[in-house]
Amino acid sequence: EEAAVAERGRAWGIPANVLTPAQLAELEPGISFDVAGAVHFPKDAHFTPERLMAALQQLAAGLGAQFRWQTEVTGWRTAGERITAVRTAAGDIEADQFVLAGGSWSPVAARDLGLRVPIQAGRGYTLTLAQPRQLPKVCSICVEARLAITPMGGTLRVGGTMEIAGCEERINPLRIEGITAGFPRYYTAFQARDFDGVEPWCGLRPVAPDGMPYLGRSARWPNLVISTGHAMMGMSLAPITGKIVGQLLADERPAVDIQLLNPERFG
Repeated sequence: EEAAVAERGRAWGIPANVLTPAQLAELEPGISFDVAGAVHFPKDAHFTPERLMAALQQLAAGLGAQFRWQTEVTGWRTAGERITAVRTAAGDIEADQFVLAGGSWSPVAARDLGLRVPIQAGRGYTLTLAQPRQLPKVCSICVEARLAITPMGGTLRVGGTMEIAGCEERINPLRIEGITAGFPRYYTAFQARDFDGVEPWCGLRPVAPDGMPYLGRSARWPNLVISTGHAMMGMSLAPITGKIVGQLLADERPAVDIQLLNPERFG
């Protein structure tokens, strides 16, 4: 199946190589695998989210952005067909234009405006080994186990699962056991007990019914841009999404056709 994906990728100009176990060993010397083979996408990349977000925050602040931490949105103030302010626990914030980018919590905020933006929160888990037995150079996806393996500096992050359980952020031990049991089946130098004492983390992916993000101006509220529902591709789609949101706010034509991403496509 993955070889077919690689072939399709090559047809679209995306380099992809199907590797035997021996070829994988050449790509990742010193890493112990038990696999039938691998598909390598040379142009794939990975990063440490915390470092990226810290850099973006610093850049945005330098450009004049203001951050209101721990400030819950409680509603909206409107006049006619326009939004005049967002209501928060710390008071109203007035503006000319607004962007709704609330992730899995977007439907709640949209509902107060009479908008239907259906999203299901898909909970995912990660565990990070601070001193892994072996440290791969390349990130990987263990397809059958639905695990993502990502080296981050000198640490190794193992994550996965898609648990549909609402917006509650709690740790399900059974999901953690699935990750710690599945990972060593691919990376044989590791054992489940390597994760003893590792604090698990979970996050909520905003998933739309059709798997497509919501991106565009609201027809009902002309000074509202909706940008949410990016599911598991939030970081990957963030650059082009930010560009399009900026173009919409500037009343420019988006760089790509976003008709299929209509944020009010479900009524």
